[in-house]
Amino acid sequence: MLPKLSLAIVLVSLSLIFASSDQNQKTVPAGYSEMKIELDSIFINLQIDFDEIINSPVVKSKTASTINGYFFKKLKNNQLFYSFTKVNSKGILTNEVIRMNENYNVKPVDLSKEFWVKQTIISHKPYTGLKKLEQTGRYYLLWAAPVFSKDKKGKETLVGAVSLKIDLWDCFHKYANKSETPFLIRMGKMKLYSNKWKTGTRYKEELLTVAGIKKISVCYPRILTTEAPVISPEPVIKDTVPAVDSVAIKAAQLDSVKAIKAVLEKKKAQRNNFIVAAVIALLILSAAFIFIIVPVLKHRRMIKDIEKSDGDDKWRL
Repeated sequence: MLPKLSLAIVLVSLSLIFASSDQNQKTVPAGYSEMKIELDSIFINLQIDFDEIINSPVVKSKTASTINGYFFKKLKNNQLFYSFTKVNSKGILTNEVIRMNENYNVKPVDLSKEFWVKQTIISHKPYTGLKKLEQTGRYYLLWAAPVFSKDKKGKETLVGAVSLKIDLWDCFHKYANKSETPFLIRMGKMKLYSNKWKTGTRYKEELLTVAGIKKISVCYPRILTTEAPVISPEPVIKDTVPAVDSVAIKAAQLDSVKAIKAVLEKKKAQRNNFIVAAVIALLILSAAFIFIIVPVLKHRRMIKDIEKSDGDDKWRL
């Protein structure tokens, strides 16, 4: 009876903890849908990766082959990256590594007139924008940042700048591969990407925060209610490029980061709850075995020995 009771206590404890964990997992910060959180996190993680690349001592190397090898490795590890370009402190091209292109030899072309070079070399500030390549017909996020090197005294010196092109279509296609929910991505009024989307779908639309794009949004099916449905106008296909990043977008991005961190904290709490539940279950089972099951087994063994002894004097006091 007691062992069964102990086991029941363990099962009830586990069910309560898992129920609490499931509730935490399903909780989404107010004002953010789960789809927005997941899509925004794609680009936030890409920014984290790009920051690590910019701060790597390898990109400050004076050996072109060393930098090329490093860029190639990063392209190989992340299928969303399309190309890396590096210029020196005067805006002269020194490195360019492009996906599916094994020719890393470049001519020292002057790129100082390109806007991303002006922003990073002259202003010493990062740049985020959008670029359409005619040879592929796709839109790419263009992120760039200045590269500094410190001398022995800790003084920073500008040694150049690095830009990264990210295939925007591939970013949403990667998410579509794991999503069963139909969705439509539009940039301004232009239809950019769709997944299982049907014309005439009643939908809800949310702005995404992507560095380099002023207005990009996701549309997903609206949950039907008893209220009169709101039919949003169908996206108009228009080949225009939205303006680059703004202060408002950066502020929205910070809010999105906070929301994503909140979700990650809840998932971390769920893992911690599981560990605590496992430890509690192990302690309870161990205690039940030591204080309940072991004495019961000893008692049964003693009874059997008594029965086998057939009245042996060794059991008499």
